[in-house]
Amino acid sequence: MKKRTQDRFLKLGIAFRYLIYALVIMLVFEGLLRKVLPPFLGTPVFFIKDVICLIGLYVFLSRKFDKAGKNLKNVWSFVFFLFVPLFIITSFHGLLITCFGAKQYLLYVIVALLTVTGFTKDNGFEFKKFVNFFVLLLIPTTFIAVLQNSLPATHWLNLSVAGTSLEAFSAAGYLRVGSTFSFTGQYSYFLNVEAAFLMIHFFISPKEKNNPSLFNRLKIPINVLLTLCLIVGAFITGGRTAVLGVASCLVLGFVLLGFKRQKWMLSKGIVFASCLIIGIAALRIVKPEYFAAYEQRSAGSENQSHSEEIEGRVLSTFTNWTTWFWEQDLGSVILGNGLGVMSNGAEKISEYAYQVRLKMWTETDLSTTFWEGGLYLALIWYSFRLYIIYMAYKIWKRMHIVNYFSAASFLLAYIIINGITGTLALQPPLSIWWWMAVGAMITIKSLDRQLYLKNKSQTV
Repeated sequence: MKKRTQDRFLKLGIAFRYLIYALVIMLVFEGLLRKVLPPFLGTPVFFIKDVICLIGLYVFLSRKFDKAGKNLKNVWSFVFFLFVPLFIITSFHGLLITCFGAKQYLLYVIVALLTVTGFTKDNGFEFKKFVNFFVLLLIPTTFIAVLQNSLPATHWLNLSVAGTSLEAFSAAGYLRVGSTFSFTGQYSYFLNVEAAFLMIHFFISPKEKNNPSLFNRLKIPINVLLTLCLIVGAFITGGRTAVLGVASCLVLGFVLLGFKRQKWMLSKGIVFASCLIIGIAALRIVKPEYFAAYEQRSAGSENQSHSEEIEGRVLSTFTNWTTWFWEQDLGSVILGNGLGVMSNGAEKISEYAYQVRLKMWTETDLSTTFWEGGLYLALIWYSFRLYIIYMAYKIWKRMHIVNYFSAASFLLAYIIINGITGTLALQPPLSIWWWMAVGAMITIKSLDRQLYLKNKSQTV
């Protein structure tokens, strides 16, 4: 009976890994797929990621978890219960928009649990394979972005997924490219999480002396190529979300790492940062066209400097809801106007959402939260996110193995930054990447514990 149960859990773990791989591939190549396929298939392709998550949710119901995964599952269940009043209110505007709103806020937590379940029972072999696969996606996405940068705006690769021109989003004569993604913002979200996973790759996939594989023998040039792809990708988007997101993730990651590895930071850390800065400067000289759109957008304006614009954007993330919030009726102030209304795709399934979106759109996460669920949702949603950040911090703090807590430092940086400022209620791709990072943090903790107990038993 015990062996049968172990075999069943092993098969479930493999199934979860397939789902994670499928989800990543779908997210990365969704935009390219929607451009190639006939227009009427655009909406079904848009929702494939949700179908994958729903399949994961269905399979997940028969799975047990270790302590960290179980805690996340229990908190998730409790938050779902707290959302019930909001589901009831939204249901007055239609069943589809209620389901849509529920998945925007709560469905993607399943990605964290899928990651934990799929990669924790084999001493890290499958997880390292996944990390390698994920960071290698930087190569094709950067290649497509560079190709877009060199093509005219009228080329099909540079058109939107609806086939319209994107020339209005140009800067300094160069488009803000989206690579294989539907929008430039989605490419930026991908690059932000790639910054964290690239550092995981550096720390948990060291070069093995007796490993004859081509990937292992070419690890150093591949790592240089991956770093170059991350730099090029971040700047060629022309978006500050990519550049500042990648930079802040790396800087905060190094700060966190410095608390535990001061000597490493004073030697290898400084060397890595210096090489990164020199590499950016050299690339800027050799390929100025990759930086043109970003430099134009970061040049500021006659009214504001670039730093003032960034400061304004960051502050508006938390304050711009105040211009209209208190003008609403008491019911809307407390419980909002309906979940999911402000997210892309809602207007396709709900007449109510369509009519609302004709009049307004809440661009930031906090504004969306207040408008859709009022003070009640804001309290629940941000308490949930802050709890996840705190949980990730505790996991990182309790790690023992040097390479694992080093990798987790950058993962924690990504979770903190996007957990506080990210538009998780608005952007499913960003939400999926964030929850995947949370799952990776729990996975690394599990692998850290396995290796720590093994080393401890061997020294007794």
